[in-house]
Amino acid sequence: MQHNVLTDPDFELRSELGLLQTYFETFDGLVASLLEYDGNLLESLGLLAGVSKSHVVCLYLNTPDQSASHLVSVWRDPDTRLADITPDPCRSLDYATYPLLADTLAVGMVLNKTLLELPLAEQMLMAQIGVRQLLCIPLLERGEPFGFLTFLNDCEMQRSRSELRLLSMLSNHVAQAIVKYRVEQELKCNQQRLCALIGVLQDMVFECNQQGVIVSVWSAHPHLPPAEMLQGRPITSVLPYELASELVRHLPRTLHEKISTQFNCTLPSVNGPIYLLTRLQPVQASNGQSHAVALVHDVTLLMLENAHRKTMLDTLNLLEEAVIDLAPTGELASTTSAWAKLRALDLREMKHDLGKPLFAWVHHDDGLAMVAALNKILKATDPVLQRFRLMQATGGSIWVEARLIAHRGPDGQLTAIRGVLRDVTVAHLNEQQITQLALYDSLTKLPNRLMLDSEIHSAIDRARQENSKVALGFIDLDHFKQINDAFGHQVGDELLVSVAKQLSSVLRENDVLARWGGDEFVVLIPDLTDLTVMRDISDRLRNAARQGVTINGMETQPTISLGFAVFPDNAESGEELLSAADHTMYHAKHTGRNNVCFYSDIVHLKALGREHVAIQSRLSTAIRNNRLQVFYQPIVDARSGEVLSVEALARWQDDQSGWISPELFIPMAEKVGLIQELSELVIQQSFAKLRQWRDAGLTQKLMINISRSQLFQPQFVTQLNERLMQHRLRAEDVVLEITESVALTDYSRQLRHLRQLNDSGFKIAIDDFGTGYSSLSQLHEMPAQILKIDVSFSLRLHTDDGRRMMQAIVQLGFALGLEIIVEGVETLETARFLQGLGVQRMQGFYFSEPVPSGVAELWMRLGLQAKV
Repeated sequence: MQHNVLTDPDFELRSELGLLQTYFETFDGLVASLLEYDGNLLESLGLLAGVSKSHVVCLYLNTPDQSASHLVSVWRDPDTRLADITPDPCRSLDYATYPLLADTLAVGMVLNKTLLELPLAEQMLMAQIGVRQLLCIPLLERGEPFGFLTFLNDCEMQRSRSELRLLSMLSNHVAQAIVKYRVEQELKCNQQRLCALIGVLQDMVFECNQQGVIVSVWSAHPHLPPAEMLQGRPITSVLPYELASELVRHLPRTLHEKISTQFNCTLPSVNGPIYLLTRLQPVQASNGQSHAVALVHDVTLLMLENAHRKTMLDTLNLLEEAVIDLAPTGELASTTSAWAKLRALDLREMKHDLGKPLFAWVHHDDGLAMVAALNKILKATDPVLQRFRLMQATGGSIWVEARLIAHRGPDGQLTAIRGVLRDVTVAHLNEQQITQLALYDSLTKLPNRLMLDSEIHSAIDRARQENSKVALGFIDLDHFKQINDAFGHQVGDELLVSVAKQLSSVLRENDVLARWGGDEFVVLIPDLTDLTVMRDISDRLRNAARQGVTINGMETQPTISLGFAVFPDNAESGEELLSAADHTMYHAKHTGRNNVCFYSDIVHLKALGREHVAIQSRLSTAIRNNRLQVFYQPIVDARSGEVLSVEALARWQDDQSGWISPELFIPMAEKVGLIQELSELVIQQSFAKLRQWRDAGLTQKLMINISRSQLFQPQFVTQLNERLMQHRLRAEDVVLEITESVALTDYSRQLRHLRQLNDSGFKIAIDDFGTGYSSLSQLHEMPAQILKIDVSFSLRLHTDDGRRMMQAIVQLGFALGLEIIVEGVETLETARFLQGLGVQRMQGFYFSEPVPSGVAELWMRLGLQAKV
């Protein structure tokens, strides 16, 4: 007779009881299986599959970061229609890809869904292997999931809440078995590591109880009984009397007060005494009783070494020289009593120096030399000799000579640095006085010819080894003979001393300024990889000389003529380098004094012929006589033709050759050192004209170009503000154009100068952008408001690459919040293309060439007809 829920009211109850009975029977089998769990859960998974009527049961364990889970074990019904689950993508599940699975398991809940109830990601995964019913139960450790069991069916399954709870209960036992197995494995691994660690020790380690019986032995001592003789025996019957008696004396205190105790003892031996250091550490045994672990360490060698060391130290203390030991990191580890005398200390205070770095007492001027010496010690096997000033406790210093050598262990690693220090103050001062007389000029205290010759040869030797360059400059004080004749030799000498100090103040630390004789000096610039450094230093020297000197209440502004030559470009030896620089200096004087000339430029000019040399001479005269003119090229709003600003540009109409191209005379001015005077001329003329325009009601800004030598000049910002005040102008009236390549020369220093200009109220424009290879970070750091894109990019707009490049630069400028001005706009087509990119400010011959001030004023008032 058949029953169902409609005809038999007890049917549901009997079904529930039957389910419970089935699961409890499975529970017994599962527990028995888990008790024998050795890392293989296949049998347990089969029991779970049978009771849950699942076709496949899988165990997944989470990765350490809980971001994914990996398939660890699979039980599969051989008759199932489900596909093999072991290949990807089921082998490893990324929780980020399957959010429903991740979120459900993360909160410790069961996921029980049919295929159609799953989200798309999980649905596609299950569909690949033919799953119609998915059940996932989390495995928890202390409330946190560390994996899950998944039950798969190829048909839909209706599971009651009771069955899900029963399956969760069984899964919990699986989780406990896994956790227990992990803990046991970790304990086993730790035990193995501990045994291996103790086995490495040469010390004796054993455990004893309150009665003094040895219960465990982990390692033995070669001079004490072996482990098998110690186990289970009282310490008084198996250990030497000297050790056993001390153990018996200290054991009660260790166990009662539960503190670690330590003691020394000495064992007699035919080969000499054996010194032992023993430590007792209280521990709790498994039965709850207090035990002690004893570690017996043989310190015989250490004690013998200490005794030998003390004997040696007593001997060394008899010496007047201080013997020191430094740790590998430079701290003073030990020293003899002579150290107190060197440091002007009381013997009782000497201990306070221990542990401090030797550099704490090295004079700061000798620090770099000591660093070099220590680095040399690390590489050398022989002693290294070094002199330095040792600071004394009284505040003074003495000269000491240190002989230092490195001590290394068997593995070659540095273990200490030993040194002998002796006072050489008197000898050093005598040597210094002799050296001063032999190698330095008595008037200026600069190096003389003899020392310069040595420095030149050393610099050339380094240049040959490092593939670098050496620059040498001859310096002649202009009109010095007239000063001597007019005011006497004493004034002349004072002038030479003052100029020497001013020139020295602008050199780098490794540069050398020497007095050649009379009113001539020589500057040596070694270790060059970039000749722009030489040109920068030449500008600094010329500016330093012109700072002005006051002697006996009389102010004078001396000028110098400089000639530079470079090894190996212009000479192959020190003698040839001196000759080339001397020749170049006389060329500078011949072209008008107060000039800088470079040997390569002289050769270049000679190659160009006499006409260019003549033009160079006339240019010097024209600049000094203020005979160059300033023209103005407008920057235009392309939509309206309105002139927004004008750029001041130098133009030269020579009496003999007519108009000279700025592409010729401006580089020429840079080469002969006249670019600063030329720039000053442009500033004076354009500021005066701008004042007239302001008085006439015109508001357009003036854009002027700033040269590299101006930007490097320390007083440039002050001088520029003085020019503004002189013409009753504001910094807001002027935009300073700095070429990208100039801004990148000595970048950190230029950045400081640009910020000073910006803080003074000037707008900064980066000129000729795209030709200087600046990085995005450098461009972002520059305090610039305007970007002027170089004409070379405008001339390439007829090509696809050129248009793409222009678009990229414009977009970069806008992204950085900069105003964009494009130079070299010569056609309507170019202007229209640029306007399509969003550029409205343009400059070029399409709108206007550079024009005299009168024409520029007319265009500023009326605007230009040329527009887009």
